[in-house]
Amino acid sequence: MPDSAVRRQSTARTAVLSVVVAGVAIVGAAAGVIVFTQQDSAQETPRPTTITRPRTTSAAPESATPESTVTSTRPTTVPVTATGAVAASTTAPSRTTASDVDLRRQMETDRSTADSLVGQWVPQLSSRVEGLVVNGVTYDNAAIMTDFRNLRGRYPRAILVNSSDYTNFTRKSVWVALESTPYGSPDDANAWCDRQGFAPVDCFASRLSHTGGPAGNVKHR
Repeated sequence: MPDSAVRRQSTARTAVLSVVVAGVAIVGAAAGVIVFTQQDSAQETPRPTTITRPRTTSAAPESATPESTVTSTRPTTVPVTATGAVAASTTAPSRTTASDVDLRRQMETDRSTADSLVGQWVPQLSSRVEGLVVNGVTYDNAAIMTDFRNLRGRYPRAILVNSSDYTNFTRKSVWVALESTPYGSPDDANAWCDRQGFAPVDCFASRLSHTGGPAGNVKHR
């Protein structure tokens, strides 16, 4: 084959090879671009990454007032008894009873007789006050009134006075029963007590007064 023909074939083969090579290069380049594009795309659009941030816990604000000083405002239920009555009453009961009225009525009835005996000796039959215990009996107004009525049944001349109205008694607000028969001396009054069989502590000579004290106005048996 002539040299010129060989050269033409070689040139043509080189051209084809160049085209192929160029094609490969282009493809490679394209592939590279694709690769690069994929890589760039991957860089530009990264996979979503979950970032876990450390949790911060806010401390609850401290109370300005310590628990030990907090005062409860819940309503308080008032206790009641089984019958529905309030356990503790705020109203004080009246101290005036029917027996107290009876005692004072008797005292007023006997006042004029008692005043007529001031300065004279008479037998004192009993003295009673609320709360006094005699022979196992605790006296209240009712018992005092009953005691006086019993004496009055035996001694019709018995009268009732209150020690607060006279100065000869050592204690005030005591109900005192007296035999209204006057005697000239304390011994005569005590002799009457003896005749009636009274114990010495229950009956003795007494003298009502509005001015003098106990001294000189009583004589025990």
